[in-house]
Amino acid sequence: MQPDLNWLVDPEVFAVGRLPAHSDHRWYQTEAELAQKTMTLRQSLDGEWQFAYSPNPAARPADFWREEADRSAFGRIQVPGHVELQGYGQIQYINTMYPWDGRSGLRPPQIDWNDAPVSSYVRRFDLDPALAGKRVCICLEGVEQAFYLWLNGKFIGYSEDSFTPAHFDLTEAIRPKDNLLCVEVHKRSSAGWLEDQDFFRFSGIFRPVYLYAKPEVHVEDLWLRAGLAGDNTTGALAPRLRLSGASEGAAVECRVSDPAGRVLFEGPVDPSGSTDIRLPGVQAWDHEHPVLYSVLFTVKNAAGRVVELVPYATGFRRFELKNGLLLLNGKRVMFNGVNRHEWNPERGRAITGEDMDRAMGTFRRANINAVRTCHYPDQSRWYDLCDENGIYMIDETNLESHGSWQKLGAVEPSWNVPGSLPQWKECVVDRARSMFERDKNHTAILFWSCGNESYAGEDILAMSEFFHENDPGRLVHYEGVFHNREFDQISDVESRMYATPQDIREYLAAKPAKPFLLCEYMHDMGNSLGGMESYIQLGEEFDQYQGGFIWDYMDQALWRTDSLGRRVLGYGGDFGERPTDYNFSANGIVFADGSEKPAIQEVRYWYSTPEQRAAHDEQNRRAAEQSARQLAAEQQERASRAEAAPDLTVIEGDVNLGVQGKDFEVLFSYVEAGPVSLVSKGVQWLYRAPRPALWRASTENDIGNGFAAKSAAWMAADAFARCTGWTVREKGPRKVEIAYAFAFAAVPGARVEIVYTVDAAGTLRVKAEFTGAPGLPELPVFGVRLVLPEPASAIGWTGLSGETYPDRKKGGVFGRHTEIPHIPDYLVPQDCGVHMDTHRFTLERRTADQADATRLEVCMEGKPFAFSALPYTAQELQNADHREQLPATGRTVVTVMGAVRGVGGIDSWGADVEPAYRLSAEQDYRLEFAVQLG
Repeated sequence: MQPDLNWLVDPEVFAVGRLPAHSDHRWYQTEAELAQKTMTLRQSLDGEWQFAYSPNPAARPADFWREEADRSAFGRIQVPGHVELQGYGQIQYINTMYPWDGRSGLRPPQIDWNDAPVSSYVRRFDLDPALAGKRVCICLEGVEQAFYLWLNGKFIGYSEDSFTPAHFDLTEAIRPKDNLLCVEVHKRSSAGWLEDQDFFRFSGIFRPVYLYAKPEVHVEDLWLRAGLAGDNTTGALAPRLRLSGASEGAAVECRVSDPAGRVLFEGPVDPSGSTDIRLPGVQAWDHEHPVLYSVLFTVKNAAGRVVELVPYATGFRRFELKNGLLLLNGKRVMFNGVNRHEWNPERGRAITGEDMDRAMGTFRRANINAVRTCHYPDQSRWYDLCDENGIYMIDETNLESHGSWQKLGAVEPSWNVPGSLPQWKECVVDRARSMFERDKNHTAILFWSCGNESYAGEDILAMSEFFHENDPGRLVHYEGVFHNREFDQISDVESRMYATPQDIREYLAAKPAKPFLLCEYMHDMGNSLGGMESYIQLGEEFDQYQGGFIWDYMDQALWRTDSLGRRVLGYGGDFGERPTDYNFSANGIVFADGSEKPAIQEVRYWYSTPEQRAAHDEQNRRAAEQSARQLAAEQQERASRAEAAPDLTVIEGDVNLGVQGKDFEVLFSYVEAGPVSLVSKGVQWLYRAPRPALWRASTENDIGNGFAAKSAAWMAADAFARCTGWTVREKGPRKVEIAYAFAFAAVPGARVEIVYTVDAAGTLRVKAEFTGAPGLPELPVFGVRLVLPEPASAIGWTGLSGETYPDRKKGGVFGRHTEIPHIPDYLVPQDCGVHMDTHRFTLERRTADQADATRLEVCMEGKPFAFSALPYTAQELQNADHREQLPATGRTVVTVMGAVRGVGGIDSWGADVEPAYRLSAEQDYRLEFAVQLG
């Protein structure tokens, strides 16, 4: 058969010459190979390849695959890797719309032939001696998006589906030396209409490529068909093997061993699957006990000689839907999950084993027990790690056609694919089959997913039927039926995205037939993940609420060099691409470099057990009570010492009121409406007079749900507070008290009064009161903000650990914590760094000529407060689109808060913060704290 470019726009042509998909097992020739886990029959082709990039098919070197072709103009590229990250083509991030939207007027299955990049890859190799004389195949584990393959001038085949392996038999074309392998990769094809995932759009060979040889008798495919009896102690295996080669007269023996190496079964098995192996006394596999048993198949040829050894690790578990509940080994299972894209900020989706190991370590620390492979099958090593660590998996087919049915948020499926179009049916079923065949032996997989956000129709129904018919031991997941209930039977569960707790409660209160899963929830875009408690409580209230999967694991951002030569992380639009969806690529619970976001402590808390949470809460309660007692005792002692303190010196000027005591001075300005000097032990702690804090830099949730626009008047109020007067209430030798009143033109009727009281012992008490007014927009925050003249070198506080907000603080640990004032690595600067339930904090300044640091302590008066200490003002954070736009200020901005709006997290495009965590500006608020000067 001759290759045809028209295959690119024919959805009925998606595989030519490609071998049937099969399990991801490995095989060895000898026991020694097996012990070393070294496959001598595999030859990697990863590394440097010759390469040519063309903007469209007409410009490509069409005959580059010919042995006599002139390839002298070809460059070099690394495989695996994305073309766009190696200097070719255009990097582009897109969420739901298709990449060509507004550029080319297309409908499925069309492509724009003038804007359809082509990558021509060439690899020369000699065949490893171990593979010589055997049947030799090639595996390309991931090629985005469609490709043609030649070897030594002979056309081998064609394949689509970027995220499942493509295998081809090279036996008839391969030679011992100087082989010429050519791969022509097309970025645009009909497959592009099915791969509209929310991610950066890349192309090229981005997963490993290798040759492999088959022994004279070879296990082409293996299905263990492992199960667990109702007693939860009897394991079952009914292995089915597909043999190739000289299989006539061949025999297969099986040995099953427990983790200690004890043999539970050893004997011959019928490859057809008729052998039913019962294994009493096994330990059931689950998240808490991810026990894996070793299964080894020994293949002998007709002469009785061992020709192949095939190991596989499996667990024994039973997953079922029974009486409206999802049960694992007979018990209700709760999915404390996360969605995970494969990602690395240097290599994009061309990730390594190290990336996967690091992610699994984060999963374990955060108590994550489930993962959805959004929205495509991952590399096989990830499934091994999930098996080993007890991570429940939704394995998702590489299918998303979001832009074909939802436009500007509205459901409009007039040209949806695959829908019920017969010409698209086989290609999507093939995608389901390719995933199923590769992954079917992995114990961790509990659900097969038909893809993501592709509406619903007969074609996706056919995918569901394929899964049900071929694997009765697992369930089928698909969220898209929520938008088209005519095909409700596709999914075994009610799966939704970003449903509010109230919507879920209404569904569950009706006692439905299907249990409920949130395949996506808690949209962690920027400073988010507030309100998680409301979802966890659903699981305690309704058995049929069985958890959810946070969106998502890691920010998608890429290292780049900006216009000033700095190495920075970029998001959508930073690479000159249009159209784009900008910073919507950053929604992870970890940053793009894998470091944990502040909100992950909340995930860790809510994904722990109820018993663990109760112990955590009790520990925090006791620590807080002890801190309060200690602080009260210190304050009482200070009050006692105050009686012996020398009198204050009060100096009345025309513009200022000076107050001096032992080792401290406060200078109140009538013009500046507050203290302009705060000196303790000779060190100045104020840059300008403090002001009411009424605005926070908008979080991405604030912007998405409209709060920032609706409450923008508070930004003006914060920046342009007007002092309407001051009153010196007391002016004696033991105490001085002065009150300043503020009004705000942008929010008529709102008033703030800040009262400063200095006593002879050197305590400056601050009382701030906000008086609301009818009709005002909701407040972001209320407090007092001051700026240090020089940056604090460190800050310590007694309160909750990490960054906390009213709707995201349960995961904090109460105690003493320290940090250097900073902002977290959110891609878009926004409000951050708040510490809730604080009893006291200490500012520390250290200079090169100082032996010891100088400190200033701020303590609660009566009840805890919140505070932040950042290098930037709210306005500076508000105005920056990227971290690198922020100036080097040389200051620390300290905000002490009596009321804080939550951050929310239900979604980032409409859902407001839960009512309990909003601040009505029609109410009054009060804040009190004390600054210890003496």
